Amino acid sequence: MGEFRHAIDGKSRLTIPSAWRYEEEAEFFLRPSSDGQCLKVMPLAEVERVRAQAAQLPGPVRLQLLRELGAGTRQCRLDKAGRLVVPEDFCGALKLAGEVVLAGAIESFEIWNPGAWADAKAKVEAVAVQHLASFGL
Repeated sequence: MGEFRHAIDGKSRLTIPSAWRYEEEAEFFLRPSSDGQCLKVMPLAEVERVRAQAAQLPGPVRLQLLRELGAGTRQCRLDKAGRLVVPEDFCGALKLAGEVVLAGAIESFEIWNPGAWADAKAKVEAVAVQHLASFGL
């Protein structure tokens, strides 16, 4: 949970906030979001949840979805300094360089270009505020 600003260094490494690091969660899975605006970073439990949902789909659709997930997702581990390496092709496609925004998304977190995050955040808040009120928040 939360929002942080960190920098991607010259070796494409990004330090993950210490509050988001757990010894048992040293492995993450990265893939561009379905809308192509940010990079989703998921723990194994979230990947397993998606895999279970995909298993419910009919054969040909399941196969295509699993191919896309398998080919378009990268596995990475945090180093001893709590950094992960962001693949260069993801950095280029999502314009991730220098300072980036890490935004919590409950089951996962996202890495954003600061300009894209500023644009998306206004839209997210406009939609979310209606629903959060119904949750008593």
